[in-house]
Amino acid sequence: KMGYLTKLKFLKDDMNLMYLSVFFSTLSAGLISIFVPIFLYSLHYSIIDILLFYFLMSFYFVLFSIVGSKIVSKIGDKHAMLLSTPFTILFYLGLVYGLSDFFYLLPLFASIGAILYNFGYHLNFIVHADSKNRGKQLSYLDIVSICGSVLSPFVGALIISIFGYDYIFWVGSILLFLSIFPLFLTKDSSEDCVDINLKKMLLFLKNGTNFRNFLSFSGYAIETSIGRIIWPIFLIILFVNVEKVGFVVTVSISISVLIYYFLGKIIDKADKKKFLKISTFFYFFGWIGRLFVDSVFKVLTVDSYKNLSEKVLLLFWSAKSYDIAAREKYFRFIVAREIIYNLARIFVLPFIVLIFFINFHPFKISFIVAAMFTLLYPMLSD
Repeated sequence: KMGYLTKLKFLKDDMNLMYLSVFFSTLSAGLISIFVPIFLYSLHYSIIDILLFYFLMSFYFVLFSIVGSKIVSKIGDKHAMLLSTPFTILFYLGLVYGLSDFFYLLPLFASIGAILYNFGYHLNFIVHADSKNRGKQLSYLDIVSICGSVLSPFVGALIISIFGYDYIFWVGSILLFLSIFPLFLTKDSSEDCVDINLKKMLLFLKNGTNFRNFLSFSGYAIETSIGRIIWPIFLIILFVNVEKVGFVVTVSISISVLIYYFLGKIIDKADKKKFLKISTFFYFFGWIGRLFVDSVFKVLTVDSYKNLSEKVLLLFWSAKSYDIAAREKYFRFIVAREIIYNLARIFVLPFIVLIFFINFHPFKISFIVAAMFTLLYPMLSD
């Protein structure tokens, strides 16, 4: 059967297989990721406890990332992504069946899964992408990602409301497992064992050019964390039920696909640095707009604008990041970038905890913090 499948034209292209894999993985993530903080909040964990939960994910990620990079470089990208699956599934199922007993352990499972998957995913993309059409292929990946996630928040909300949270985590686990198989129709990619330690990380950060990248990566890490943790909780407080949350998220991201398709045709010829600055300007006001939402209509309007501007920004930002990685020892660069993401979260999430501890308009202040960190996106080096 495998020999027959590899004869199909679609399955002969490594990037097509990656698109298929990304579709299933984002379908899984879309069903689950937005509902994890809502699930924790529904069990009466405080927002401070939820922030601690995500803080532990970043702490464990930094702690085990160097070991994880060596494992990925040895076993190859696709085997690393496959190995990540049981850890992520353990995290999903542990949320339902053992959260109270393993509150401090479950973030470890999530972090190990993320280390193996993220390092493997980025290595796979850089190896198989066409350097002359990397932006176009990134846009296609994002279109596939959007297609996988556009209905999943609403469908996920329906599953939760009808059957309960345990079903959504089981469905997400199955989809995640399915996402790995298309990649095994391509050749595995590996790297020489990566030698990264604390001393080399400090040297990486001290370099002026890399420090600019560090600021840009930190901006991404912090504003997306606020978007993934604080915004869903804000929505569930505003709308009360998960069906409305799922519907709003689905509608607000569904308009991005067509514009993405046209952007993919021009991005490889465009001045990425210039468009990065322009798109950052528009995205900044997406976060500012969230300060004023208090109804379904306002959330739909503001979040549709915010999600569209975010997709445009991240397309140019990701393309520029991969250009930089391709000039460097790319796997080492990717490992360092992922470590920086999580170091930034380790330093800033306690500040967000303090905001909610003081409890003076904590949501609005959090959104302002996110808006300010978006301004770091254009700091990427030339």
